[in-house]
Amino acid sequence: MKTRYIILSVVLIGVLIAGAVFMIPKLMNDEKTTDQKTTAEETTTTKQPDQIKNNLPDTTATTAIVVPQDMQTVISENQADLYVDEAGLLAGNYPIQMVPLYGVTSVSESNQITTAAGKPGWKAAYVSDFSTDEILSFYQSLLAVAPDYSEETVSESTNLKGTVSGYTISLTISPNNPDKTDLPGVSAVSIFIEQV
Repeated sequence: MKTRYIILSVVLIGVLIAGAVFMIPKLMNDEKTTDQKTTAEETTTTKQPDQIKNNLPDTTATTAIVVPQDMQTVISENQADLYVDEAGLLAGNYPIQMVPLYGVTSVSESNQITTAAGKPGWKAAYVSDFSTDEILSFYQSLLAVAPDYSEETVSESTNLKGTVSGYTISLTISPNNPDKTDLPGVSAVSIFIEQV
């Protein structure tokens, strides 16, 4: 009986060794094949970024800017506190004659853009040492001429919107958060203008 267990043990050990000798090279080849397939798949699924043509918008504004008399009166009455772009910080063709920047301490952003709908427009953002109430009063008076004028207050921010002279004007006036703007000031103003 002892001999039977010894022979069975030797045969079992032989089968294990033979299996290891044949299976290890097979597993190594499979691993190399899998790596090559994975690399090939990664190569084919990598999307190349779109080429940036330039930093200019795809379209430019075509509607002539006509400032209504009521808006012009508000602008004239507040001329001393309006921003004069001597440093050239505003985007090209920004309609400052229609939507001037009021009480500016620092301009943080100004771009001429093309919206998702393919319409031309502008974005501008600035901070001011004026209170949000002072700035709000100016822009409310300015946009009051818009037939579709709307105003919405959310938390501490106030959003104004109206269409004037073929352009939709959206403004957000809120207390300045220096962590977001990286600029000191009391109020932050964001302006978005889009051709209708």
